[in-house]
Amino acid sequence: MGLINTQYLIHQSSSFQELAARFVPYFKGAEEKEWSSILAHLQHHGMVRSWSSCKNMIDKLKEKGYFKLVMKEYQTLQKQWEGPDIPVFILPVNESSREIREQFYYQSGMAFDDKVFLFLSPNTPKERIGTLLTHEYHHVCRLHFLSKEEKDFTFLDTIMMEGLAEYAVYHRYGENYTAKWTTFYSEEQLQRMYKKWVSSHLDQRVQDDERLIQNLLYGKGNYPKMLGYATGFYIVKKYFNEHRISEESMIAEPAETFLKAIESQSE
Repeated sequence: MGLINTQYLIHQSSSFQELAARFVPYFKGAEEKEWSSILAHLQHHGMVRSWSSCKNMIDKLKEKGYFKLVMKEYQTLQKQWEGPDIPVFILPVNESSREIREQFYYQSGMAFDDKVFLFLSPNTPKERIGTLLTHEYHHVCRLHFLSKEEKDFTFLDTIMMEGLAEYAVYHRYGENYTAKWTTFYSEEQLQRMYKKWVSSHLDQRVQDDERLIQNLLYGKGNYPKMLGYATGFYIVKKYFNEHRISEESMIAEPAETFLKAIESQSE
């Protein structure tokens, strides 16, 4: 499937409603009337909210060669990880979001088990696009190869999913290209955070208390910022430092395996 021509889809549409309706067939079991929930989901995760900006930005993204760059990276990753052939959508990002501008290099992304959405800006540094696709496509591959059903995912599964995806970025591009949240805390802080807030919730199923999991994952409320992401990456990186194996070979490894890095520390 590969890269979808979203520039064409946008220019063939007269509104976000029309555009979102064109995405409905890519969502298993979705009906046309569900376009609004699909649009809300996309915009919640970073898609532009102005229709005129959407049309202008998609042309600039094409002109700057971002479509070709994403396609090349996708082909490389699919071959390297022997991953599934899925549709990849490029859509303009919401530049009015301060967090997207300052924390995420003018980009955002969203992965499903059978597709990826990349939200980009003409201001997104070209060298960062590969890191975004690496992270998101790693999610697709892990969901594809993992024997566990997504409905049974726990908080542990979720933070290992994020930790492994960002470790793939670290492995391919180096420390300077990992997400900013990987540098928020020292190892000592991460150890304390894991014991205080993370360890007691590891077996909590996501679908049983999605709000709690989201708060832990992103560090909302009284939790440290990006708590789940940061501790997940810490655990995965520690595991790979102790076990000199390829990250490709661990894409489908159960989440519990990586806890050995923490368990060995507390012995």
